[in-house]
Amino acid sequence: MHRITLMPGAVTVTPTDFDTFYRANRDAAVRWAVALVGDRAVAEELAHDALAAVGPRLAELDNPVGYLRRSVVNRGTSWLRSHAREQRRIHRATAGQPTTYSAETHEMLSALASLPHKQRAAVALRYWDDWTDEQIAEALGCAPASVRVLVHRALATLKKEISR
Repeated sequence: MHRITLMPGAVTVTPTDFDTFYRANRDAAVRWAVALVGDRAVAEELAHDALAAVGPRLAELDNPVGYLRRSVVNRGTSWLRSHAREQRRIHRATAGQPTTYSAETHEMLSALASLPHKQRAAVALRYWDDWTDEQIAEALGCAPASVRVLVHRALATLKKEISR
């Protein structure tokens, strides 16, 4: 039988061991995740990710089911935070606006789509999420001065695109 060594000197786990653990705990992990996030599709993803995190550590864990529970809860909490931030961004973007885009919004989205990726990202992060030049630079892998150049060029291009 094929055995997987986790690290030198570590206990080995066979694929069958993990398969057995996965089958025995998958449904429960999905139930826990559904209770946490309220969405079956998201819950299945979270449960799968949590089970995948247990796999490499299965032989070294004293309480693999407890570790799985904690992993599901942590992933659920992270997803809820992320989802809440996304919902707030959507709410801010659409507050007081009709549910369909206006002609001006379509025009702006088209103009943004015409920008190169880094310029579009710099403008979006600066004006959509109020990121600093340093935060944008870290995300884009460039210097803060480069971010200022990207934003300047993007705004110039947007002015030309929108004035047409």
